Amino acid sequence: MLTSNEIRTVSFDKAMRGYRCEDVDAFLRQIADQMDQQNAKCAEMEKNLYVLAQKIEQYRADEDTLKSALINAQRLGENVIHEAKQKADSILRDAALKAESLDEQLKAKIVEQQTELERVQNEVAHFKASVLSLYKIHIESLSTLPDSEPEEEAPVVEPEETAQQEPEEEIELPAVEDEGIDIELPEDDPQPEFSQEQQ
Repeated sequence: MLTSNEIRTVSFDKAMRGYRCEDVDAFLRQIADQMDQQNAKCAEMEKNLYVLAQKIEQYRADEDTLKSALINAQRLGENVIHEAKQKADSILRDAALKAESLDEQLKAKIVEQQTELERVQNEVAHFKASVLSLYKIHIESLSTLPDSEPEEEAPVVEPEETAQQEPEEEIELPAVEDEGIDIELPEDDPQPEFSQEQQ
């Protein structure tokens, strides 16, 4: 394949009645210039293709990374869902066991309260029966007593009007100066014993 330099440097043998050298040289330069432009375009396109190929490789690597990340996220999500289900099942089992235990405790407490209520009711009935029996015995014993005559009422004595007493005059005692005399008080006499008759 010819290059632009080869086209520029090509030479032809001269002959009679041939083309003019200037026209041929000009045409060859034009072809060489066009070849240079085409070669430059091809080099630019190859460079672009190389860049695009690198980007495609990068996109493929990113795609693989994204696929791996998606797969890992999916696995992680499945693990999280599985663990959440296990925890939920465990919580439900614990709640069911606690509810069953509380139900049994409440039933036992209800039975205990019913037993205590029956015991109290029996004690109340027994107490009521014993009280009624005592009342019956007292009523029977009272009915056997003889009737007593009614006692005469004591006459009501009206209180006499008391005379108004005049207030007694106050007696002034002479003032006695304290001369520092010690006075011995007699000891308390024992209280006299009274016989039953005196009392």
